[in-house]
Amino acid sequence: MAHFHIPKPLHGWRAFAGEVAIIVLGVFIALVAEGAVEAWDWHNKVEVAEGAMRQELLTDDGPQMVQRLAMHGCVSSVLDQTRAAVEAGSSRKEIASLIDRYWVDDRTYDHIALDAAEAADVASHLGQERFSQFATAYSRMGVLEAVNHREAFDWASLRAFRRTGGAVTDAEKDRLLEAIEALRHDDAVMWLGSTRKVPQIRQFGELDRTRVDGFLADARDHYGSCVLDYVSAVQQNHGTRM
Repeated sequence: MAHFHIPKPLHGWRAFAGEVAIIVLGVFIALVAEGAVEAWDWHNKVEVAEGAMRQELLTDDGPQMVQRLAMHGCVSSVLDQTRAAVEAGSSRKEIASLIDRYWVDDRTYDHIALDAAEAADVASHLGQERFSQFATAYSRMGVLEAVNHREAFDWASLRAFRRTGGAVTDAEKDRLLEAIEALRHDDAVMWLGSTRKVPQIRQFGELDRTRVDGFLADARDHYGSCVLDYVSAVQQNHGTRM
């Protein structure tokens, strides 16, 4: 009967097994190292994305909203006085003077950092609950920006009032009243949106007071002492605590 002999490994089975183990261990170490590098890379991406969103909310969007809260009463008052003057048949000069008192700031309400975080799939690494907090704070930011830009056009309609001539005609009065009510609606949307968003934004830290003070100073240049201070502007809304 023929006998078949299995060839022995060059250095024996023990040596061969040792070499295989070294290879497997090397691959394992490489995979672990690759995973660690990837985890560190995502950690950095999440840290950068979260920092960008916090900065955008606390130094840009939030301070702008505080300005709207602080001067809401002033804007409403000027619109009320202007409408009353139009309906009372006041002179062109009187109505024009009231129109010139109206002012709002045309700003962008950005969500660039949130868009970048979503595009980079940061949400799955930041954690759904934490990312949802940011998404909630950013919600309707696009609406506020659109309304703020529309407000600029409605303001232009208000200012398109002839400053010279005789008595104000009924057609002119109708156009003025239409512009006034459009601006009243715009301001109401901006005020209500800011009322809801500021407390959500402040969950991520304190608003940049230098930026807040700058926006409030701009408002006071037009409305004087009518503009609320930071604490009053924030506290008047839903009893928000400082």
